[in-house]
Amino acid sequence: MIRVARKSRRRPPETDIIAEKHYQTAIYARLSGKGKTEETIDAQIEIVRAFLKDKPQFEVVEVFADDGWSGTSWERPSFQRMMEAVRNGEIDCIVVKDLSRFAREHIGAEDYLTNIFPFLGVRFIAVTDHYDNIKVEPQEYFLASFKNLAHAYFAQETSRKISMSLRVVQEKGLYIGSRAPFGYDLDPAVPHHLLVNEGQAAIVREIFERFVSGETYTQICDAMNRDHPGAGSWSNSRIGTLLKRELYIGTVVGHKTAQALYKGEKCHRIPKEEQIRVENAAPAIISRELWDKAQETFAARRMQRSENSRKDPFRGLVYCALCGHPLTSVYSRKRSDYDHNCKRCKSGVYCSGKRLIELMRGIYGLETITLETVSAKLEKIIVRDRKRITLIERGDV
Repeated sequence: MIRVARKSRRRPPETDIIAEKHYQTAIYARLSGKGKTEETIDAQIEIVRAFLKDKPQFEVVEVFADDGWSGTSWERPSFQRMMEAVRNGEIDCIVVKDLSRFAREHIGAEDYLTNIFPFLGVRFIAVTDHYDNIKVEPQEYFLASFKNLAHAYFAQETSRKISMSLRVVQEKGLYIGSRAPFGYDLDPAVPHHLLVNEGQAAIVREIFERFVSGETYTQICDAMNRDHPGAGSWSNSRIGTLLKRELYIGTVVGHKTAQALYKGEKCHRIPKEEQIRVENAAPAIISRELWDKAQETFAARRMQRSENSRKDPFRGLVYCALCGHPLTSVYSRKRSDYDHNCKRCKSGVYCSGKRLIELMRGIYGLETITLETVSAKLEKIIVRDRKRITLIERGDV
């Protein structure tokens, strides 16, 4: 009887597979800055370096670190630079401390681990999770998938709990800023409570009084910088912000912005009608009567500016030659003219209203340029730049 030796089904040791390959290695670390228990960037890097020590097949060519970036976002600058180096063939191995430092977004992380990295020939190692895609077993892959899902769930739950806690505080009318607005001090004895700073409060009242008496932002700025040099540098934007702050009549406004951390969603402004307003939640600095007069002054000045600025005679007729979308029309009070720009393709498409008026008068001899006289002649105006302008007349094919 002839005995045939059975071929072993055991996977050969790691050294048999990868010892001969030399890896251009990148270390990647990330810290969101949201949690107090997260290890530092340096600690993550040291853990990876300790793992790579005595492994000559890994040559660390660069360390990439995103400090203050959520793992739910793929727009992290250092991560993008690292992937660009991967695509350029400069890196073929990435080592992280654990999977959560790589990402907290389950679907995207799975795509990188199962599709993108294998396609690009990139070896990926998560040290403390004992994950290495070059020798991953089915149970190890399942564990990595489960951890990615857990990280995504943790990010979502953290975001939800933070939002709920903030909303409870905002609905009570408590102040949650880290610094007190001008005119107030943070109460050292009571959290989320404000105290009136009498010196600054007098300046706030003076600004409101000057505004309702007819002074412009510039005139108020000059007076503040001259008379109150110790109150910081004053600008038109600072004056405008102060005059619109409802806190000065005791109303605390919350939920002005929102951000879904687990989606990597950027901070965005909440419509005024959806914000949380709690009246008499803070000590008032000015009277309701003075506040109402200031708001009436705002409305009157807006109306005056609207009446003084002429209407754009080319509104809705000017289009971009590159992307085909309408150009935005912005009135410049300094030049008494409209600027037409393409904000979609951002390729330098621009034309002034005065240039278009010159064309209309030169070609059609129009003395009066209005939206009605222009639209009677033209279907649209296509602009590439100041010199390359095409007029499409009505009836042209």
